[in-house]
Amino acid sequence: MKQGFFERLIGVLSRSLGETNLTYLDNLLSEYKHKRPDYEEFRIVILNTLESLLQENGYKYQISSRTKNIERLKEKIIRKDKNGKKYNSLEDIEDLVGVRVIFYTEKDKERFVNKIKEELTGYTKTETREKEDGYNAIHIIASFGHKRLKLSEYKRYRDLKCEIQITSIFHHAWAEIEHDLIYKDIHDLKERDPEKFILIKQKMNHLLEDNVKKITKELEDIIDIITE
Repeated sequence: MKQGFFERLIGVLSRSLGETNLTYLDNLLSEYKHKRPDYEEFRIVILNTLESLLQENGYKYQISSRTKNIERLKEKIIRKDKNGKKYNSLEDIEDLVGVRVIFYTEKDKERFVNKIKEELTGYTKTETREKEDGYNAIHIIASFGHKRLKLSEYKRYRDLKCEIQITSIFHHAWAEIEHDLIYKDIHDLKERDPEKFILIKQKMNHLLEDNVKKITKELEDIIDIITE
């Protein structure tokens, strides 16, 4: 059976770590295995909280969530360590629970950010990520605030954070396509034919500039006309 991408990556990165770092890695993974059920419960509570907020305010949306699995966490810790970043504790890893919300429009995306900050009043950190490859999203690291944590059913989530990614539908679709064709290179084109890979990457960039950004703006204009 052909070895998977993450297994190969972990193998390569693991060989660059010393014995001390491997102990550090094992300790974090062992702690996460023990606490992962709590993170899974936290994911469900966060998901239900956000979905209620979306429905109450009449948004058109898609929502999904995940609790990071052990192998992906291992890959992340190794990759960050190689780049000079160490996590002092499991609580420093802020995306063990992730939620993605996809809206029709950029305006709904911006409005919902404010709603999240009103609802999740604990630790919050907001970052707009806009990359040359077309990825365009707002990332919020959030946790429950003091008011909720006073309730017995929320106390177990005191030190837990989640990452909420908020994007619009065309940017999301583009990011998924670009991720498979360019970032993951699922057809191994970069290795088989590097010149063709560069050509495809250039064509993708032109497609982004000429079409995706344009259609996103035009959809916003249409919805403005309908709702004014």
